[in-house]
Amino acid sequence: MEQSAAVEHVLQAWRANPFQVDDESRALADAATRAWPMDEVAAGLLRAGDVTRAKKLTLALGHKAACQPDVDANDVQAAMPERVFARLPRPRSSYLRVVLAAGRCHAALHALEGGSAPMARLRRQVWAACFGHSLRRALEMERVIRDHDVLLLGETGTGKELVARALLAGTPGDASGQPAPSASLNAAAVPETLIESELFGHVKGAFTGATDARIGRIRTAHGGCLFLDEVGDLPSTTQVKLLRVIETNEVHPLGSDATHRADVRYIAATHKDLEAMVEAGGFRQDLFERLAGNVIRLPPLRERPDDIPAIGEAFVASYVGEGLTRDDDVDQLRRWLRAPETRAYGWPGNVRELQNAIRNLMLGLDAGLRGGAAGVAPSAAEADGLPDPIRRGAASLQTVRDWYVGRVLESAQGNMTVAARILGVDRTTVRRYARSRIEPAVSARSPAPDPS
Repeated sequence: MEQSAAVEHVLQAWRANPFQVDDESRALADAATRAWPMDEVAAGLLRAGDVTRAKKLTLALGHKAACQPDVDANDVQAAMPERVFARLPRPRSSYLRVVLAAGRCHAALHALEGGSAPMARLRRQVWAACFGHSLRRALEMERVIRDHDVLLLGETGTGKELVARALLAGTPGDASGQPAPSASLNAAAVPETLIESELFGHVKGAFTGATDARIGRIRTAHGGCLFLDEVGDLPSTTQVKLLRVIETNEVHPLGSDATHRADVRYIAATHKDLEAMVEAGGFRQDLFERLAGNVIRLPPLRERPDDIPAIGEAFVASYVGEGLTRDDDVDQLRRWLRAPETRAYGWPGNVRELQNAIRNLMLGLDAGLRGGAAGVAPSAAEADGLPDPIRRGAASLQTVRDWYVGRVLESAQGNMTVAARILGVDRTTVRRYARSRIEPAVSARSPAPDPS
């Protein structure tokens, strides 16, 4: 294998999104690193004056090392030898913190169960939300990425919190390479009277019961990310104050005139239809637009039935490890996970409902599913073009809207003006509704070439 070809194989596999790379490309990259001492190759590129290619190769080598199982920071540093950095434009720590974040993000996304096309697309989208289309872009455009907030949309039980953890893990930390600061808050789980104290903090004596000062979740996440779950449940007055904090990067604790810096990336999540709430006046449009810098939609379980056995096996394995079942029970449960009736069920409760069904079966109970006398719903085949979950009244409002908008656009032959007239909304709203139908196709394409 020639040296130039070896470098290209490593860059192809590890410069960009690892969830867009096939097994053959990874195998070629492994062979390249065995055939050539890549640290010497990178040093040679620098001596030849090819700093850009040397930087790409250094990041790729660090990324490859960081994505291996059971790796630590010392292993990654060894893959990025210090002598190479003498002529690179940034200190070694700048590269190290990015590749370590990429490794953490890779591990978190790899841990998500399911290998279906919707899950593959989700992994690509989440990694891109953290690093753009390449690690070099992440290194040079970190400020843009930090200012680009993420909104996770999905039904209850689709795994929004797990995806948020991957986004948190993918945020580069300080020069040591440690994870960035993070905090989380479920807006639906905190009383309305306390939500602002939890977010913004308070000084001692700010209100009855404030016996101690608190810095709040936003300041806790300074320099990293705040995960705001169930953002659709934020009170309207809190929405106004949160928007101000996001726009100014400054927070004022309750009861204090002091101003504190709060450089935070916001990851918001909800199962509600925020766009419909905006139109109805239940959620501020300016806050929605700020949070929806990068919208990631999580697929419901009914859209990825091929993942049911893998998800179920993971639950079973966790319980088998505790000695709660016998082998024959496990075998019967595995057959149930692969049964056509199980795959055909609509799963309105998504993964949480699947977990509850597995627990029921392990206890010798009926699965407890919501359709059919035996706990199995009718076939998911469409009747008269109407998806089964919608026909059964088991679909979310967002699912119904997305399906109907698609149907109207098809009947209007893609004409946004005609579709807007039928739907009774403006063209901008139709375009926003249609975005979720367009973005998956775009994200499935190969990454754009690095312009640098």
